[in-house]
Amino acid sequence: MRLIQRYILSEFLKLLAIALGAFIALFMMVDLFENIDLLMKHSVPLSHSVRFFAWKLPFILGQVFPIAVLVASLVSLGLLSKHGEITAIKAGGVRLLRAVTPLLLAGLAISVLVILMNEYVTPVALKKTDSFRQQWFGVQGGSFGKEGVWVRTGRGIFNVRQVDLGRDRLYGLTLYEIEKPFAVKERIYSRSVVWKGDKWVADEAIVWRFKDGEVKREEALSLEINEFIRPEDLPNVENLQKNMSLNELRGYVRSLDADGYDSSKYRIDLYGKIAFPLVNFVMLLMGIPFALKTGRHSGIATGVGLSVVIAFSYWIVYAVTRSLGLNALIPPLVAAAFPDVLFFAIGALMFGYVRE
Repeated sequence: MRLIQRYILSEFLKLLAIALGAFIALFMMVDLFENIDLLMKHSVPLSHSVRFFAWKLPFILGQVFPIAVLVASLVSLGLLSKHGEITAIKAGGVRLLRAVTPLLLAGLAISVLVILMNEYVTPVALKKTDSFRQQWFGVQGGSFGKEGVWVRTGRGIFNVRQVDLGRDRLYGLTLYEIEKPFAVKERIYSRSVVWKGDKWVADEAIVWRFKDGEVKREEALSLEINEFIRPEDLPNVENLQKNMSLNELRGYVRSLDADGYDSSKYRIDLYGKIAFPLVNFVMLLMGIPFALKTGRHSGIATGVGLSVVIAFSYWIVYAVTRSLGLNALIPPLVAAAFPDVLFFAIGALMFGYVRE
C-alpha cells in the first residue's frame, strides 16, 4: 500500500513542478511585456530588473498554485487511468480512496504553506516591488497600517482611513501641510471628502493653523482641498492594502470598526487570506474524482481541458460572491468562503460515485 501511495504521490509532485514552472513562466512573460517599456525608459540596470521580478515570485506562486494543483491531479491520475495502472491497483484489492489519501494530505500541506508564505514572505516582497516602482518609475508611494494609508505628497503628508475608488471618495482624511524646515503649518481633518470637478470637497472639516507657537482652530461645513492627490493616483494608494499580512489586516479592520467606519470590504479580503489558499485542497478534492471517472479516456489534453473548465467555474462563483459581498448583499464571511464550501461539497459528493 505504501509503495503505491508513494508512487502516486511522486507522479503528482512531478507534474505539479512542471505545471508550476509553466504557469510562473507565463506570468513572468506577461509581466515582462507590461513593464519592459518602463524598465528601458528609466534605464534600469539588468541586476535591478531581475530582482524586481524575483520579488514578485511569492505573490505569483500563491496565485498559480491552485490551478497547478488541479492540472497536476487531473493529468497524473488521468495518465495512470489511461495506462491501466488504476485498474491494476483496484484488481489488487486496494481501495482508491486510501491510495489517493497522500494527495489530499499534500493539498492540505500546500494550503498551509501558502497561508504562511502570504503571511511572512509575500507582504515583504510586495513592499520591495513598491519601493522599486517609487525609486525607478516615480510611482506614488506610501504605507498602509492599522491607521490606514499614509502618503507623502508635494503639499505634505496625508492619512486616509478608507478609500472608495468607485465613488472617488476618501474617508477619515487627515492632511498635514508641511513647510521648511520640517514643521506642520496646517492640519485638516474631515470624516469624508469627495472629488468634484478638479478638486476635493470636504464635509464638515476642521482646520488647525500653527503659527508663532499659537494654534488657531476653525470649523467649516464645506471646504475645498487642492494639491494633495488626484483620483487617478488612488489605485496605487489602494493597492498598498494588498501588501498587508493577515495580522496587519485584522488590526486595520478592528481599527475601522472601533472608529465607526464600514469594514465590510476589508473583511472580505481578511477572510480571503485563509479561504483562497484552501482552494489548493479543494481543487485536489475536485480533480481526483474527475480524473478517476474519466478512466481510459483520460490524458494530458483531457486533464488540461477539465482544469480550465473547473477553474473558470470557480472564478465565476468567486467573482459573483465577492461582488455581492462588496455591495453588502451577503455577509463578508459568506462572500469569501462560499466558493470553497460549494466546490468542496461538489468534490466530496463526486467521491461517492468513484468505483472502488
